[in-house]
Amino acid sequence: MRLLGFAFIVGACAPPRAAESASPAPTRSVDVPRVVVTPDRATSLDELFAEAAAAAEKGDLAGAARGFDRVEALEPRGALAGEALFQSGYAHDLLGHHREALERFRRLVEQHPGHARARHATLRAVRLLNYLEDFTWAGRYADRLLAASDLRPFEAVVAYSGKALAAVNEGDDLRASAYVERGRDVVERERLDLAGRLPIDLAPLYFALGEVHRVRAERLRFTPLPPDFSVALERRCQLILDAQRAYSDTWRAYDAHWSTLAGYRLASMYESLHRELVAIPPPAPADTKARQDLFEAAMRFRYAVLLEKARSMLEHTVAMAVREGERSAWVERAQQSLLDIRAAESAEQAALDRLPYSRADLEEVLRSLKEKSAKASAAQAPSSRGINK
Repeated sequence: MRLLGFAFIVGACAPPRAAESASPAPTRSVDVPRVVVTPDRATSLDELFAEAAAAAEKGDLAGAARGFDRVEALEPRGALAGEALFQSGYAHDLLGHHREALERFRRLVEQHPGHARARHATLRAVRLLNYLEDFTWAGRYADRLLAASDLRPFEAVVAYSGKALAAVNEGDDLRASAYVERGRDVVERERLDLAGRLPIDLAPLYFALGEVHRVRAERLRFTPLPPDFSVALERRCQLILDAQRAYSDTWRAYDAHWSTLAGYRLASMYESLHRELVAIPPPAPADTKARQDLFEAAMRFRYAVLLEKARSMLEHTVAMAVREGERSAWVERAQQSLLDIRAAESAEQAALDRLPYSRADLEEVLRSLKEKSAKASAAQAPSSRGINK
């Protein structure tokens, strides 16, 4: 009978029993290597595993992954299954097959929790989940790491990054900040962020810190206009600068993915602030069409610098991504956002050109608005006499 392309697992055949034996000999179990029979050859799982390992040594990562996958598929609960899953996941990770790698690491953790590679697979799963922005699961797998009492420094940093990103993704900036600070404590204690290029595991941690500042900044809105506008604006600008410092630390890891994501986020903070500010309605004294137009022109003139900053950030981000060969969806978003901002800048300039106001006119309006804002803030502040009472 011919075997057409199918593989069979064949165990050792037990010897026939004696017909009639008054005193049967004692039996003992013997471990026999599992054998795979195909139309071309017969080989053991140990040999298949060794062939996959040899392929990996030669740099044939795709062939190695296929070989390790075959070993695991033929005996998913066998002694070699856990190691085969890990090695296949590692090969896929090196190939940039992130989802395939993650699937194998997760299966190892879930199906072989006691395996010697389970902790390392958990670590790699958190890294990949952060990369793939599956932050909810990144936080869950980070919990598995944090359950260990002997975490090494980089394991702790990866775990705290996963927890921080999971929390900030839910809008919980307080809890996210706490995990970021725990991670930064490890970084400082172990001196992991000395001047120069940072280890890539630090990039998600600093990105999470930037996200904390971004979430807090976005809570400060200008519609409706807050009574303490100047204070709110100063606070939001400070949060943008805080986020920029955190994102710039992300860039020090020289990882194209995290750098692209950080650059896009920062540019969006500048662009959204500009959009909200120029949408502020004219104040009550602007009771004519001419005064309303003057107010609008002054606001556009004053805050045009925010669009310039957003454009500059995106230009650098896109250039870096193209140079590094990054092809994620974030690159496409950055490219589209850059086109939108350039168009917005052109529209802003065209709007200013249509209005019959000089630069001096606009600067005078801004000076007047600044004086009125200062007087309003002073009037709202309690006097020293009132405090002493």
